[in-house]
Amino acid sequence: MTASQRKLNRIVIYSVSGAIFLFTAIFLIWSLRPMILPFILGAFLAYLFKPLSNSFKGSTVTKYSKIAVLTIFVGTVFYWGGKLIKESLPSEREKLELQVRLKYRLNERYVTWMGINEETKKGNVIYNNFGEELNPIVKKINDFLTLAPDQIRLFFLYRKGHNGEPPISDKYYEYFLQNSKISEEFQANLLKQDGTADAENRVIAEKKEGLFSLIHSLSIWLIFPLTFLFLLFDKGQILRFTVRQIPNRYFELMLTVIDRVDEALGKYIRGTVVECTLVGITLNIGFWICGMPFKAAFLIGAIGGFTNAIPFFGTVMACIVGCAYALIAEDVQSIIPFMNANNLMIGVVVVVLIAHFLDNAIFQPLVLGGAVNLHPIVVILSVFGGSMLFGFAGMLLAIPTIVVVKVVLETFFHGLKAYRII
Repeated sequence: MTASQRKLNRIVIYSVSGAIFLFTAIFLIWSLRPMILPFILGAFLAYLFKPLSNSFKGSTVTKYSKIAVLTIFVGTVFYWGGKLIKESLPSEREKLELQVRLKYRLNERYVTWMGINEETKKGNVIYNNFGEELNPIVKKINDFLTLAPDQIRLFFLYRKGHNGEPPISDKYYEYFLQNSKISEEFQANLLKQDGTADAENRVIAEKKEGLFSLIHSLSIWLIFPLTFLFLLFDKGQILRFTVRQIPNRYFELMLTVIDRVDEALGKYIRGTVVECTLVGITLNIGFWICGMPFKAAFLIGAIGGFTNAIPFFGTVMACIVGCAYALIAEDVQSIIPFMNANNLMIGVVVVVLIAHFLDNAIFQPLVLGGAVNLHPIVVILSVFGGSMLFGFAGMLLAIPTIVVVKVVLETFFHGLKAYRII
């Protein structure tokens, strides 16, 4: 067999093997996609703490003991953080109350802000000129906030006291009547048609279904701690295996690429975690000073901090959720003398703007520096493109992916010329 024939055989074999590997990988990724997020989070945490674990010196027993302490610490932080977030989330009864309050307050504020007279149906200058455009928007929001029949039945169950929770207060019941304009006779017929027992049975069935779903989710999420531990204990075996597959001609080039990617990605990920934490703490403190209860301030601050990993998204989310809460706030106890339920929304907007300013002026330059030197249009297109392709996970991973691709291309083509490969 001649050299040219052997070269042709190698090309064919490598091409076919590569195609089979690619299609197999795509099929497995698509089939096992529920496992992707736990795996990515486990790898992300392991990557985040890898420099700390590599700094552990001493005997093998001492090093593993320190890593065990680190693992326990991370698990404890996740446990208490998750518990605090869970306690901050509204229960089923509180969700119904929030929905009723939000619809009632929205309509009340709309009538007040527009100066609408119930008899003449006239309002202020804004309403008289733009009322025809604003009314359909408000109607759509009202339709979205209207309780569905099953929710109404649950509302009446909780109104009497259900699932070990105290009854819904008369105030929220009055809000509900104002929202729905439902007569006592209609309420009675509604309960008679479906029956309280049927509604309770439905709730029990939903809880059983939720329990099975929870067990299935937990079995998948076992991948998360296992991935974290195995990658944290990895001593470079994965890297050495990858490097061994590289031809000698490209060996130094690929080591340079891997080193640059590791440096850029590590700086971006660790910097983003610190930045998001600082933004979340700023929002939490600011909302609490404005008079929000600690649970609400913590939850909204956590949402704003977490979504701040997506450029331009964290500020918008914190503002929307904060203003939505300010719309339904009733008992505001602020350390600022002039802050009350009527102007809490202004306080929320001011806090979000302050957090956004601190993020751009201090947090990002301090912790990220020049780790991400991307044009704003590239950032926007990446975020929207990632969202369209992979949903929320795509939005989160868009910028890290662009960072890796950018560093790989820059280093690779510069290295090809430096090592005289091209």
